[in-house]
Amino acid sequence: MKTAGCSTRRDAGQVDRSECAVRNCGEQWTREGTHAWKTGSGATRKTTRREDRRIVRQALVDSRVTHSTIRADVDVAIVPQTISRHLAEANLKSKRIFRALPLTPEHRQLRLQWF
Repeated sequence: MKTAGCSTRRDAGQVDRSECAVRNCGEQWTREGTHAWKTGSGATRKTTRREDRRIVRQALVDSRVTHSTIRADVDVAIVPQTISRHLAEANLKSKRIFRALPLTPEHRQLRLQWF
């Protein structure tokens, strides 16, 4: 697109990316002849795959386990967001606690009679 004379703004709009990202990609292509991501980019992992499995297993065994309990058991300095991300990757979602138990049809009938 750059060789066709298109602007960075137009290119960014077409690929749904920021202008800065498109510009950096173009500059990398000019310098290195590639647009591939560099290896080693991003934050380093704080947990091993084994520790990741341990986090998920604890949540499966006890659904009421807290982040601090999991962190103490894994014995790695990680933040609660890391634990939440690992659980989300395993398709484990938090459950909302009931404010009250659901009423049975018999309870509903008795309640209506009481009023």
